[in-house]
Amino acid sequence: MNITNFEAFACVASRGTAQSMVRTVVVTCGATVPFPDLVRSVLDAGFIQKLELCNFDRMVVQYGKGFGTEFQRLVEQSGMLDNVRDKSSNPLESLGIELGIHVKLGHLEVCGFEFTTAIQNLLRTEADLVISHAGTGSILDALRLQKPLIVVANTGLMDNHQLQIALKFESRGHLISAHDSSAPALAQALERTQAVTLEPLPSGVNAQFANLLATVAKS
Repeated sequence: MNITNFEAFACVASRGTAQSMVRTVVVTCGATVPFPDLVRSVLDAGFIQKLELCNFDRMVVQYGKGFGTEFQRLVEQSGMLDNVRDKSSNPLESLGIELGIHVKLGHLEVCGFEFTTAIQNLLRTEADLVISHAGTGSILDALRLQKPLIVVANTGLMDNHQLQIALKFESRGHLISAHDSSAPALAQALERTQAVTLEPLPSGVNAQFANLLATVAKS
């Protein structure tokens, strides 16, 4: 699929459930292990244009510790840098999040930071869509808050079960699993979020989630 060909795709323009009036996608890449492929894809010019087409105003990226310099380089490399915003105008200040970068890429406001302990508050108050690595904690954070969720497995990790977990939850209708971490795969996943209604997790999810993780780990 050519993600710059927008004629065949019309996004739903309705606002999400976040408290903010700014339509926001939150990207979580994990706190300790960088996920360069995911960061590179969400900063891809075609994917950013797709988000704009879907009426997103802001993208917040938690890019992981020690990845700030590379994130800055990728932003500059995107070819869409419109202006660098004053970090003193931090829209996430009320959550105690210190931004490492605050820019405009095309018409999309982009806020980037390394890490926060307030990730659940960020998702609760700001996220109309979550794009996350497939770490179990991050998946559960988004699903508990009933946020539309696209999961991207980091297949570069050794001996992990991220892909199996993501696919299992997708099979139950709780989330969308991107086929890989490329920009075209993310664009396809974004289209799918517009076409389906995801199932919320049932009550008692903690026990069900633990049992599911145990099953996947043994498979």
